Amino acid sequence: MVIYSCSKDSSSIEEIPSNDIGPQYVLENDSIVEFLQTHFYNYKDFENLSSNNTVELLIDTISGDNNDKISLFDQVSILSIDIEDDNNEMISHNMYYIINREGNGDSPTVADSVFVAYKGMTLGNTTFDNRKNPTWLDNTTTVRGFKEFTALLKRGDISTNNDGTYLLSNYGIGMTIMPSALGYYNNSTISIPAYSPLIFQINLTTYNSTDHDHDGINSIDEDLNGDHIFSNDDTDEDNLPNYRDADDDGDGVLTIDEYDADGDGVVDDTDGDGIPDYLDNDNE
Repeated sequence: MVIYSCSKDSSSIEEIPSNDIGPQYVLENDSIVEFLQTHFYNYKDFENLSSNNTVELLIDTISGDNNDKISLFDQVSILSIDIEDDNNEMISHNMYYIINREGNGDSPTVADSVFVAYKGMTLGNTTFDNRKNPTWLDNTTTVRGFKEFTALLKRGDISTNNDGTYLLSNYGIGMTIMPSALGYYNNSTISIPAYSPLIFQINLTTYNSTDHDHDGINSIDEDLNGDHIFSNDDTDEDNLPNYRDADDDGDGVLTIDEYDADGDGVVDDTDGDGIPDYLDNDNE
């Protein structure tokens, strides 16, 4: 997926020198808060939605005939997400969100494959992508704020019609506004300037749990440090992260053959050193 469809990997990216994360976040958060206080969205259109219907997100300024509208600021919830700066310090970033319909299933993880329709905008109300029909996205390759928000939604129901088509209903719908460190940060495209806070409306119709390397361990469980970043978990330091590595400890024995070799439902640790065999290249 190219950058304007919320993926973080694309040859169309132009990177400029990186600003310090802390001061940049303070600057952007002030802009986001001001935006939230002075803008509203078409919340009335989201009231009393039918089970298989949605509404496209529209945002406008509170002024003139719209002076009586409820601001985004008075409707959002906040999720705090830590981002590591160049000094290895964690800087908390506020991601603001509204859930219009929670959904009635369970939620994906930040590692799963999600079937979503979505709209992406900048604070300047420029739409850089609008996928009205659901498409599959791999959460491990989307920008941080996108995958963190999909994990707050729940999937819906899928039923098959007599003509072979399917009906999606009761799925999660919501919007999120995030600082650029949860988006593309110092990367830019024609429609997304560097250091742009982003707005996403996301409809989560369903998802699939993922095991990217087919080693018997779901990808979410290969995020060993729990930071929701999958590229920095590389036990054998072979430049292949664990969730993409069929032999996590590099001992020549596949992870799937070391994880629970005796099939008792307990992760094997042959030498009792507290390190599971599949992560221990010396387990005798």
